[in-house]
Amino acid sequence: MIKNARCLFLSKMNEASPPTANAQLLEKRYRTSVIAVSVQILIMLALTVVAWFVITYSNNDISEQAGVALWGTILLIAAGSFLLRRMLFSWERLKNVALLKGIPALLDNLQANTILLGALGEVVAIMGFLVAVLSGNKFEMLRAGAISLIVFLMNFPRKSIWQKILAGAENVLK
Repeated sequence: MIKNARCLFLSKMNEASPPTANAQLLEKRYRTSVIAVSVQILIMLALTVVAWFVITYSNNDISEQAGVALWGTILLIAAGSFLLRRMLFSWERLKNVALLKGIPALLDNLQANTILLGALGEVVAIMGFLVAVLSGNKFEMLRAGAISLIVFLMNFPRKSIWQKILAGAENVLK
């Protein structure tokens, strides 16, 4: 009975405690990252809408080789963004950043990496828009928009992961 009361008291005390400076900084960096990636997604959607309503279905003078090269580049950027995410968010790399530069630098790093990966999704959308304009086929932009959306969704920041990274880094620094 006393043990249960003690556990209840400790759990209430943990709930009432104010967030640490690191947690507040994490919240700020995370919110900024989500806003930046959301704006990038909106730009991709705007490009898709513009392509859908502006581009007429016509035959422009883009060669088949140029179209294949552009689509190959789009697919390489998309695949590269997944590989880059694995590299940028590897625990060993993040742990080294935390050890060498501290928690604020780690959170800056997470934010910069997230925005960079979002920019790769935006590059895919812009290249898809280019392919659609050059070919006159608005369905090319829909395909590129779908690929871009997959890149955005796979690389969208997840707060739970950021919190786990922060907790791991705080444990390493203790």
